Amino acid sequence: MINPNGCRWCGIEQRGHAIQYGPPGRHTWTQPTQQQIKDRMLARRAERET
Repeated sequence: MINPNGCRWCGIEQRGHAIQYGPPGRHTWTQPTQQQIKDRMLARRAERET
């Protein structure tokens, strides 16, 4: 499950993120957009309900 406040690109929490490789290539932790946070929270809620 992805943390709602995880990296914009890969979802990993800021603490312990370091440098990762993902869709935008090599990246450091980047704050997620407000829409990403909302979508992740809704997905987490839906997963708990099923």
